[in-house]
Amino acid sequence: MSDRRTVLTRAGVRVLAGAAGLAATLAVVTAVFTLPLPSAQAQPASRAVTPVPAAASVACPGPLLQLGSGTSTSTLSALSAPTVVSGGDDSSPASVPFTAADVQEGGTAPQAFEEKAKDAAREPLLAGAQSSESSTEDMRGLSVANCAQPDFDHWLVGGATSLGSTTLVELGNPGDVAATVDIEAYSEQGLAAAAGGTGILVQPHTQRVVPLAGLVPNASATVVHVTSTGGTVSAELQESEISGVTPQGDEWVGPTASPSKKLVIPGAVFDGSGLSTATATDSSDGGVPVLRVLPVGTKDAKVTIGVKPDAGKGGGTALSATASHGVVSEIPLEKAGTGTFTVTIDSTEPLVAAVHTSTVDTKRGTDFAWYAAAAPLTGAAALPIAPGPGAVLHLVNTSSAAVKLKLSGPNGGTVSVPAGGSVSRKVAKPGVLTTSDGHGVYASVSYAASGMVGAYVAYPTSASASALTVYRR
Repeated sequence: MSDRRTVLTRAGVRVLAGAAGLAATLAVVTAVFTLPLPSAQAQPASRAVTPVPAAASVACPGPLLQLGSGTSTSTLSALSAPTVVSGGDDSSPASVPFTAADVQEGGTAPQAFEEKAKDAAREPLLAGAQSSESSTEDMRGLSVANCAQPDFDHWLVGGATSLGSTTLVELGNPGDVAATVDIEAYSEQGLAAAAGGTGILVQPHTQRVVPLAGLVPNASATVVHVTSTGGTVSAELQESEISGVTPQGDEWVGPTASPSKKLVIPGAVFDGSGLSTATATDSSDGGVPVLRVLPVGTKDAKVTIGVKPDAGKGGGTALSATASHGVVSEIPLEKAGTGTFTVTIDSTEPLVAAVHTSTVDTKRGTDFAWYAAAAPLTGAAALPIAPGPGAVLHLVNTSSAAVKLKLSGPNGGTVSVPAGGSVSRKVAKPGVLTTSDGHGVYASVSYAASGMVGAYVAYPTSASASALTVYRR
């Protein structure tokens, strides 16, 4: 018994000691959370640093290229050099060496330009554009392009690889760092499974050309997504059409606005001269204007499309459609009639889009154009006007307040754009217009004449350099 009492007594002592220890621990924890902490804290050494804006650069697609017109079916031959304009903060930006690595015969190299930073508060203004008229056995038409700034990501809505269609993907690297490029090609069948579009090396100061038919053959409607790592690249499509032995036009297709649920396509010219009596369902049948879309999400997109004439012409049409995700679809816009229109797109899912139109002249033949979705011009911007017939600058204001755009350069002046409206202004002289504030308008340039049509959008300048807080270890 005494031994058992001894054990119980010792156990009781351990319990009491444990309880006392727990109470002490709780007292310490309570003190930690209730007693005031010292107010003095060590602050890491830091200072505000404003990054110096990098030099701005643009790369032009260069001469029109013919595939298979030389010594073999895979030979790329260059036609005559295009006419190029460039400018911005300086009327004469520096020319950058640029070579076309995949062009075997004829022509001149593409052009690239650079503008050094002079203002610590923003990236320098620089823009360029080019135009070319072709007239060969295989190619005929007017082609225009905005020489866009290189980037890591581009969406190109246009092109085809079906019978009579030739589309080339042109990649330019005007910088000093090599770029590794991946190309995803979509069609009416969805995303192509070809492996030849990955890991394309674009060396500094070099243009590479990839025939789209090698990635997605026999496609009547394509969308191309270009991404790069390492260096940035410019990207365009060159599309040409031929029916039998008769050329049906050619065009450069520049980047469209990034995937969004709301898109604006300014200045689409619906000619109507090529319309047939047949009901058209795509860009290859009857000359009906079509809207090409690709929803990039995981769900089908319910799309509402508005087609509004230029200011002062009244009217407009609206229609709804459903587009399957990951598949290129085309929506006819035959009810709009003829004229110049702003096309707006509201979608339940993010998508990319562009409008295709064509024109026909009994003597000069057929030509076509792609009108891409534009991004709003915020802050300082440069608007390049390439030489060409019937050049018109289109400005669209989707805000609830009218804006006044002050433009400097050839054909400069103040342009008033009404709230929720658009303005079209003829531009007689080629050159680069600049503005200190784009007020969020959307801008494009179109060209039209007998048997010729072309267009490109104006791109916003990169964001200003803002202050960063740098901490020293």
